[in-house]
Amino acid sequence: MFGEAHWSLVERYLDTAARHGMNMVLTPLFTPPLDTAVGGERPTVQLVDVTKDGDCYVFGFERLERWVAMCDRVGIQYFEFSHLFTQWGAKHAPKIMADDNGTYRRIFGWDTDSAGEEYRAFLGAFLPCLVAFLRRRGLMDRSYFHISDEPLAEHMPWYRGASELMQAHLGELPIIDALTDYAYYEQGLVRRPIPSNDHIGPFLERGVPELWTYYCCAQYKQVSNRFFNMPSARNRVIGIQLYKFQIAGFLHWGYNFWNTQYSLEAIDPYRVTDAGNAFPSGDAFLVYPGADGTPVESIRLEVFYEALQDLRALQLLEGFVGRERVLALIEEGLEEPLTFSAYPRDAEWLLGLRESVNAAIKAHIG
Repeated sequence: MFGEAHWSLVERYLDTAARHGMNMVLTPLFTPPLDTAVGGERPTVQLVDVTKDGDCYVFGFERLERWVAMCDRVGIQYFEFSHLFTQWGAKHAPKIMADDNGTYRRIFGWDTDSAGEEYRAFLGAFLPCLVAFLRRRGLMDRSYFHISDEPLAEHMPWYRGASELMQAHLGELPIIDALTDYAYYEQGLVRRPIPSNDHIGPFLERGVPELWTYYCCAQYKQVSNRFFNMPSARNRVIGIQLYKFQIAGFLHWGYNFWNTQYSLEAIDPYRVTDAGNAFPSGDAFLVYPGADGTPVESIRLEVFYEALQDLRALQLLEGFVGRERVLALIEEGLEEPLTFSAYPRDAEWLLGLRESVNAAIKAHIG
């Protein structure tokens, strides 16, 4: 991990991501506690060096600096820093390795109480140092933070404590988290919630500003997604939906997850497409490993990029004719208004709409 060959591979995959419309990358300050079995751990991938001397900590940001420079080269603009609390509840700390008096060992993980004094003291030392690094590097406007992925209603007490701690140290820096319970936003625990596209209704109805959305393995009924068994039109329609509802961002899983669930084993994605019978085929990756280290792009990646281009074309046309006329063009001839779950299922409608948008743009620039 983070040998020269690894850095070279990561840059090629980030370059492919950027060329297909992605402008943010999950950045592993510490090993991300995502899709990790309770009590287990994923391979260590940690950009921040930690040295522990008694109760004091020293942090090194050299690898993070190199990561940022790499992203700058390929056109990745934003950084979403990996979650600082475990998934599904925020009850524990992520895996964090440190040089502890000359011994490299794990100092936090599943055995760490996220509300305990030791981990709170660690974050109290780490977050100000990280913010100082971001400020020196001019990254304050490019940085986003996570607390815990997909918390449920019963996890709110732990999430509340984590949120209050994070907000105390991060101020107005944006915190984003995937969740479905509106109460997390209503109570101010996360300022920028990201509901899935099948749970976004209450957030839209209440006018949550700068709203994002996402989908993953659970969004298989009615809404857009890009599993193997879905037609490309169901993949591509997301661009039109993002435009209509003025969605500010799309949180994406997954790009090149070539493991079984919980990262217990590596897989060959050409032969195992479902993370070891854990997720729908196509859910966990959009690219394949090429023989020479170059990513092999899937049809699904290309179609999703077309969805993003649809979004950009609609935004361009809006600059010429106004939003109301663009919305009218989208819904012309539809039996019901377009939503995240109600939309034409055929490719002809999408292709015809794009041709109409292109013709309207051409009329104003020609």
